[in-house]
Amino acid sequence: MVNDINNIKIWIETFGSNRENCIILISGAMAPATFWDDQFCEALSANHFVIRFDNRDYGYSTHFKEQDPPPYRIDDMVEDVKAILDYHEVESAHIVGHSLGGSIAQLFAVRYPQRVKSLIPISSPIIAKGDLEYKETPREVMDGLWEILLSNKMYQDYERGKDEFVRIYRVLNGGYELDVDMAYSYIRRMYETEYIKPHLNHTNIQKGIPDIYEALSSLPCQILFIYGESDYLPANAYNTQLLAEALANASCLLLKKAGHMFFNRTIWKTLETSIGKFTTSTHLSKKVLRIKSNSCP
Repeated sequence: MVNDINNIKIWIETFGSNRENCIILISGAMAPATFWDDQFCEALSANHFVIRFDNRDYGYSTHFKEQDPPPYRIDDMVEDVKAILDYHEVESAHIVGHSLGGSIAQLFAVRYPQRVKSLIPISSPIIAKGDLEYKETPREVMDGLWEILLSNKMYQDYERGKDEFVRIYRVLNGGYELDVDMAYSYIRRMYETEYIKPHLNHTNIQKGIPDIYEALSSLPCQILFIYGESDYLPANAYNTQLLAEALANASCLLLKKAGHMFFNRTIWKTLETSIGKFTTSTHLSKKVLRIKSNSCP
């Protein structure tokens, strides 16, 4: 359903009815709401009111002309989240975001801490720096990854372009076997609304995000960072774990062999179980978890 939100059109889909225990799911750059798997959303809706939506400038939400600087800021995307919660009359929610959505989730939490039951950044860039000694991902790893990402020919026809994306998603899926049908469904949703190209607005709004370490460390809610051990796209597993260990209010779930994308039913089941437990717990002990999967070679 497309709704008038924050003076633009935002496509929103909801599952379940328990508005006292709401989860809002924020997708990443160049990612429609359906990044969040249907079965995952439906399973969580047994105990939660689940909201997924197309970010501004993507999917069935309002698109903007590509500009540098962009015609909106990441702060506007934070305000979109608030406006969606207001529209559904949700006072506070569990804020979950993937990749760029993880940054939006963290920025929302430090701006509106009273509206956050818990915070779950998944595969998120590190935007809380402090004085931690983060390690850069080896240059050869990043060069190899970007060579693969930039090799996509970006065909405008779905039938020609789908296997270009699948080839790249096999790499981004880490050690998990790629479910081709899941990938095709996701890719088809992109082709329904987009001119296939790099999304410069979503990329450029991430420049110059201030260090939120102090604000994040003082949040009253619990934080669960989730990161794949084979994900080197926005950060890396070491840095995510280091940040979680430094924050008294945070834990880290490391997904063994997982990459940046999750085209595999087993990993979605792991996310469903982990997020479902985290968002129904009254308190959590501080620890680092490593989830293994039989589907990993």
